[in-house]
Amino acid sequence: MTVLPEFIRQIEKPVYKYKYSVCTLVTRKEQYLEMLSSFIKGGFTEDICEYLIVDNSVTNQMDAYQGLNSLLQNASGEYVILCHQDIELIGENSRLQLEQRIAEITVIDPNWAVLGNAGAADRLYNRLAIKIAYPDGFVDIKGQLPQQVGSLDENFMLVKNSANLALSGNIGGYHLYGLDLCMVARLLGYSAYVIDFLLIHKSAGNVDQSFKETFVLVKRKYTLFMKGRYVNTTIVKFYLSGSKIKNWLFNTRVFRRVIKTAEEIKTKLSKA
Repeated sequence: MTVLPEFIRQIEKPVYKYKYSVCTLVTRKEQYLEMLSSFIKGGFTEDICEYLIVDNSVTNQMDAYQGLNSLLQNASGEYVILCHQDIELIGENSRLQLEQRIAEITVIDPNWAVLGNAGAADRLYNRLAIKIAYPDGFVDIKGQLPQQVGSLDENFMLVKNSANLALSGNIGGYHLYGLDLCMVARLLGYSAYVIDFLLIHKSAGNVDQSFKETFVLVKRKYTLFMKGRYVNTTIVKFYLSGSKIKNWLFNTRVFRRVIKTAEEIKTKLSKA
């Protein structure tokens, strides 16, 4: 029998130290402590839950994309909760309610990677899925839950740690990272859902100049990434597009021969 050297380490399926990692960017510690208190009261106790923060209360150490990536990389929980500091859980059974929703989604779609309480489906028209309470008592409810979505609001997102998700390194800022996370999840073969998990969010968001700047970056990134293109490997070459017609046409031998001839002519002219 062949014996491997002792320094070789075999990797097994991950065993997580905690059930949950609650991860937050903190700018107002008083508000964060209110959030923390509601989590502990709701059953997210220290024996099954770790609390990780990026402390931006004095200086801005990391933006959302950098900070949440660091939190995701350091999280030891089976599930990683990325949430705003200005949310509060409702009641003493929040953890049990959340675990019921996780179990329900796992039956519906075992390949889920991200869950949230607000988001939008990929439709031309505005198909929202929301269930959020606000301090004035208003509860915003839209759509039928659970609902598969293409983006999530950032106030509360639960990530399956085993999906190994991360945010883009070429966007930055504090907005639209819920969309980015869902896009990355889908690229890796996972799905995202809005679930029926009610909590209080103390703000309604702010579409300011920084939001507009991030929107430009997000749109530019994914427009470039999703454009039709020829893909080369060491074995095969093929055209990739969301258009069935383009996929058929650009992958025909005749069209590829035309493209190859045009590239050869362009190369010769550039050297002339």
